[in-house]
Amino acid sequence: PGSFYPLHFYGSWVFMAAFAAHAALRVPRALRVLRGRRARTEEEAGAMAALAAPEPAAPTLSRRGALTAVGAGSLLLAATTAGQSLGGPLRSTAVLAPRGREPGGGPNGFQINKTAAAAGIRAADIGADWRLTVRGGPRELVFTRTELLELPQHRAALPIACVEGWSTSDQLWSGVRLADLAALAGWERDAPGVFVESAQRAGTFRSAGLRANQVRDPLSLLALRVNGAGLSADHGYPARVIVPANPGVHNTKWVTRLTFGGNA
Repeated sequence: PGSFYPLHFYGSWVFMAAFAAHAALRVPRALRVLRGRRARTEEEAGAMAALAAPEPAAPTLSRRGALTAVGAGSLLLAATTAGQSLGGPLRSTAVLAPRGREPGGGPNGFQINKTAAAAGIRAADIGADWRLTVRGGPRELVFTRTELLELPQHRAALPIACVEGWSTSDQLWSGVRLADLAALAGWERDAPGVFVESAQRAGTFRSAGLRANQVRDPLSLLALRVNGAGLSADHGYPARVIVPANPGVHNTKWVTRLTFGGNA
């Protein structure tokens, strides 16, 4: 019904209000127990006893039946989630993965949450005139994609893990380390965090901030290729961020600007 950001905030307020009400209602009983008294007054104990059935029915579920039900539920949960990591024909059984989108085959044939068209990316945004601006510290640099490919290239086998509950298997990414780009911008040592901006014009995730430890991780890349081929437009061509243990929405696609040591 809306962005999960405000929904999570609303949920946290409901939880805190419920917890506060529960704690306030239980304080008198907790104090009685701490003072060595009975948890319930005689009146409360009598009321509880009155709730007991004088002739309770036989249990409808045995211990073995309960264990069987829990085990079957666990197997069902595994069957409906394992396909997102195993891939292949089992992908269709992953009920949490984005539906109605066929990623196709080949090197770029893995799950996509938002296509270039859905993000409003135009051909001109990622065409021959695309440039990456790297700034922060004493220098501002501008690169074409060809110039980025001429820099030292590194590889990292990393998945995309979405906050919505699905993930891909490891994909082999290649590109320029974020730490190397920070060094080119003047941060030869102790690279700071970076603010990443995308060609995407609207939406919550058109930009993202990465912490210093993420930038310095040798597996953190500005990826230019995946599985031996150039990125497709849907996977972030000309360049995207890929960082270990980073939510998929923060692995920004269609990157146009990196600002080291800044947040705007």
